[in-house]
Amino acid sequence: MYKSEVFKSWTLVLQLGISMLVPIFMLVAVGYLIKTYLKVDLMLVFVILGLVVGIRNVYAILKNYLNSMENSKNKESELMKRHLKSIESK
Repeated sequence: MYKSEVFKSWTLVLQLGISMLVPIFMLVAVGYLIKTYLKVDLMLVFVILGLVVGIRNVYAILKNYLNSMENSKNKESELMKRHLKSIESK
């Protein structure tokens, strides 16, 4: 049980890191291409846009993760209540 918890934690951390870095690198690449071909320096705009998109991705992932944790706790408590009721009725 402990190993699965550690594995889930590491996968969450890796997913958050990748979700933050990929948009930043992609938009920096787009900014570099625009700078190279159009001779317009918009690199800072694309870096900031990449940060905003990355933060939004991290927020969405964490929100879904916390909601799933809340749902699993609610299911566990509901199962425990049912079990206690069945024991009391006997």
